[in-house]
Parts: sequence; C-alpha cells; structure tokens
Amino acid sequence: MHTIVVAGRTAPNRAVRFGGENDDLDARGRRDAGALRSGLPAEACVVAGPEASVRQTAGLLGRPFDVDPALLSLDVGRWFGRGPESVDQDELAAWFGHPEGAPHGGEAVADFVARVRAALAAHDDGCILVVASPVAQAMLCASAEEFFGVRVHPGSMVRVPEPS
Repeated sequence: MHTIVVAGRTAPNRAVRFGGENDDLDARGRRDAGALRSGLPAEACVVAGPEASVRQTAGLLGRPFDVDPALLSLDVGRWFGRGPESVDQDELAAWFGHPEGAPHGGEAVADFVARVRAALAAHDDGCILVVASPVAQAMLCASAEEFFGVRVHPGSMVRVPEPS
C-alpha cells in the first residue's frame, strides 16, 4: 500500500483552473500541508512530483525529498491556465466522455493514467509520494473511464491499495 500526500491548495485550484498545481500554495494550502507532518510514518522516504505546489507541500512535511519527473501532472495543452468556462464546451464534453481523446492538444486521460500507474509501480511502497490532485486521481481510479469520478482533497493524505 502506498501513502500519497495530495499537494495543498493554490489560488488557481480554488478558482478551478487547469494547471493550477504549477502555482505556489496559498495560505490554506500551506496550513493544510503542514498539518500532515505529524501523521506521516516516522522513517518513510519522500518523493515528490515536479510542480511548484507539490514541491512546496513536500517541503512542509519537514523531511528531505527527491523529485521524480514521472509524477508530473496531466498535460492539458492549450487549456493550461484557463477555467472550464472558457474552454469550448463541446471539446470539454468530449474530454470528459472519452478518456482516449485530447482535444486540448495535451495528454489523453487514458495515457496519463497508464503513465502514472507505471510511475507508482516503480516506487517502493515505503515511500510517501507527494503529488498533484490529478496524479492522485490517476493512482486511485479503477480505470481511465473512472478518472473523473475520483475525488481527492488538496492537502490530504490517502492510501493507494496494491492492484488486485
């Protein structure tokens, strides 16, 4: 079983913007991430994704950490920095309904989930993985088709069971 820390909240997370994990944590994000420090296994190593909020969250856990580029969040292509309301609604609907599609020109959800699962399998389950929310969703979903149904909360800790 893997221990996953979901990066704390950023201002774009609060406003629902694609790619918000690349921004700095806001005050609540820093507070929530810091509060996780006492609930972590004592001697576990820490590995973080490369985004700013993810690295800041890892730093607030009070331990040294390594960065793994394979834990990078979903590439949303030309939607980066935009809110769902400013995206073509037909494209957005197609993206939600077809995990193999990438109407934004970035990474398809199916490819993303496969990439994240491979990265998860490459890590010792004794390490704490600090990741952006979409990465945690990909680790927790049963399939790419269920990716959007998985809810995670910024600044939280979850356990990812071993695949059956």
